[in-house]
Amino acid sequence: MEAGGASSRELVSEDAEVRASPQMYSAVGMAMVGAAMFGFDQGNFGDVQAFKSFRDEWCIGRFGDAESCGDQGYLTNGNWNENFITWGATLITFGAAAGAILAGPPLANKLGRRPCIQVGGAVCFLGCILASYASFHSVVIFFIGRFITGFGVGVSCFALPMYNAEVSTSSIRGATGSLFQLNVVVGCFISIIVTFVDQDWYVCMMLPGFAGAVLAIGGFFIPESPRFVMEKTIHREGTEAAMNAGMRYLTRLRSGDARPEAGEILEQVKEERDIEHVSFTGLFRERNLRKRVLIACTLVICQQTTGVNAFLGYASAIFKECGIQDPIVFNSLFNGVMIFGCVAGLLLVDSKYGGRRSQLLIATVLMGPPLVLAGLALQYGLPGIITMVCVIIYGVGFQFAWGTIPWIYPAEIFTMAEKEAAVSLAVGVNYLANAAIIYITPLLMEWSKSGTLLFFGILNMLNAFFVFTFIKDLSGWRMLLGLHPILHPLTI
Repeated sequence: MEAGGASSRELVSEDAEVRASPQMYSAVGMAMVGAAMFGFDQGNFGDVQAFKSFRDEWCIGRFGDAESCGDQGYLTNGNWNENFITWGATLITFGAAAGAILAGPPLANKLGRRPCIQVGGAVCFLGCILASYASFHSVVIFFIGRFITGFGVGVSCFALPMYNAEVSTSSIRGATGSLFQLNVVVGCFISIIVTFVDQDWYVCMMLPGFAGAVLAIGGFFIPESPRFVMEKTIHREGTEAAMNAGMRYLTRLRSGDARPEAGEILEQVKEERDIEHVSFTGLFRERNLRKRVLIACTLVICQQTTGVNAFLGYASAIFKECGIQDPIVFNSLFNGVMIFGCVAGLLLVDSKYGGRRSQLLIATVLMGPPLVLAGLALQYGLPGIITMVCVIIYGVGFQFAWGTIPWIYPAEIFTMAEKEAAVSLAVGVNYLANAAIIYITPLLMEWSKSGTLLFFGILNMLNAFFVFTFIKDLSGWRMLLGLHPILHPLTI
């Protein structure tokens, strides 16, 4: 009797399986615009700072004269690099940290995923306006604009992956999550191409803002997350009302009978409602949890010590200092090949041929030794092609693992009760480490160009020791935590 019942349920499940509706693809497409916004934010400033029009606007008369702000002079102009470029690059990271930690959670959890995305997009657009057309030749306004731009990106990017996962069907949820990371890389590449083709610094500084405007306006044409609607309704009006409210939104995202899926979401919401979430201070009270928190935070610090944001944030200056004649063209090539590394990494990360630990170790081999070789080639005056090839190999290695895994691994090693506080802490540490790397890079370059490459090369090789010692496969963490992999999934 029981076997027959199970068989009937399986048949019902198969018959009731629903497909994605066109509106679901529109919603996912909007999330991809947000991913590209993050990529634009990462890629545009590294090239814009080399534009003559940008230096004429901000350097001459403020941080130097025509010679010290010229095509060669700006590279060694400490006043310009330390007091303007460094802060222009760093403030956007501080803003993103503030947006993701302070504003993103309350907006996403109280107003909804969609309003959080829209507000972030609108704030990003405002910040870009202040850092370009409405800067009024004021350094203070420019810096405020950079902070606000980052703040908007941080707010949107807090909710975007969550929204993406909650509106996608289970059959393509993993693929859309991978596409989100890929579109960050593609957005960065597009920004490099735009800065190569159009060297109007006003337009190039607006790139994240254009994507933000699409999010702010386009958000009105996509539905709210059915999961969020159920979470809010169940507290006020009960289970039946939550089911009906969720169905109204889910039917816009699915073709077919969405009731079985709505029932599953409602059961998850009811289970999580009774979970007592761990506080920030609670993360450090129990030994096993404390260890996992330290591993998550160290992993994101290691992501930043790879030095990739130094290359993205100061692309033109670093590549020119390394003897590359046309740094903007080379930066286009550098970001273009990183797309292939990202695709390869995303295809392998959940397959039997890849995995978190193995890919991080392989990537470290592709990153550390080439940077050391590039530094030695620069130090001893070897042909520039050696430095160029080594840097390209390094870029592919980064996106093969370090560009993606440190963002997903922390969420996978915590239970639902631990995840909100632990992942928020890891994200905050990531942004702060990013800001630190961006801040020290000009100082390193001033000390020694070749030494900078050697420094990051050695840090990459030290990262291998951390990964080898502390990073486990997910099955290992599930055994340590005593969790069943199906009943208590650790992934988002």
